[in-house]
Amino acid sequence: MVANESYKDFARALQTEIEEECGVKFDGGRIGNKRERRKAHLKKGWRLDENFLTLWERIKHKTRYSVEYETADLIVRAARAVRHMSAIESPKIIAQKMGLDITKQGVTERMLAVQESNVTYKALQIPDLIGYIQRETELTRGTIADMLIRSGRLGDVMINPQRFLEQATRAIRKTLNDIMVDGIKYERIAGAEYEMFLFADPRHEIQGYISRMLEVKKSIYDAIEFDSDVEYDFARELDSRNDIKLFIKLPRWFKVDTPLGTYNPDWAIVKQAEGEEEKLYLVSETKSTTDPAKLRESEWDKIRCGKAHFKVLPDVQFKHVKGAFEV
Repeated sequence: MVANESYKDFARALQTEIEEECGVKFDGGRIGNKRERRKAHLKKGWRLDENFLTLWERIKHKTRYSVEYETADLIVRAARAVRHMSAIESPKIIAQKMGLDITKQGVTERMLAVQESNVTYKALQIPDLIGYIQRETELTRGTIADMLIRSGRLGDVMINPQRFLEQATRAIRKTLNDIMVDGIKYERIAGAEYEMFLFADPRHEIQGYISRMLEVKKSIYDAIEFDSDVEYDFARELDSRNDIKLFIKLPRWFKVDTPLGTYNPDWAIVKQAEGEEEKLYLVSETKSTTDPAKLRESEWDKIRCGKAHFKVLPDVQFKHVKGAFEV
């Protein structure tokens, strides 16, 4: 068998195909039947819940963002990023022989053999470097040309044009993202808000495998769908705490616009302040770590945008946490 994609992607696609055709789901070491699903039902009287209404009044506002940065600064920083790219190597053909194992845990791949050979060019055609990077970044041609010239790495194009384009584009886009997130500012849009009726819209009902649903008491739903062990532990611990009056997992339609795409925060929480009648209104993002270096760049950047978004809303605190003990 010859796959026109990585075997990891091939194995993932094969697993998905098996799930769809056979009506099963590989789930955390056990197979979950598609028929073993349940809905999360809104609790009776949820629209009148004082904690929910007060919380929603604070977080329902939509915002728009603007970004301020100096083009000259972008050019200098992007040129530096391209200059410090890893070495560009000549093209190679790598043939991998893989084995696939299909078990109750899912479809996994294992390496059996690897063959590698270098590619030599008889004639080298240089692609449109600036046009390619412009399509990927939407920067002007003049700005991109400045970056590439200042980087001092244009000679690497002759070694491997495609690899140079991929690495240079990645370096420039990361620099651009960093600068945009550093300079992002949000403002509320007058009269624009997330509509509460969407919670009851049948198109947005919450349905999941029983093994991924946790029954809860302190939410507007009778159950919460969790995507990871971190979310499961977080919801279970919040539900057992006396100082937590209400929490909801924010629905997928609750999205914040960012330069990197939309961001869907995890949780909204009402907490009783210790020794006081005052309540705190929180939005939390749960990850297995709070160390930016251990998160994907896009995850960390979106979290930073989320923090900037909620900063302009009235009396809402945004927290990036790894457990309920940080709430």
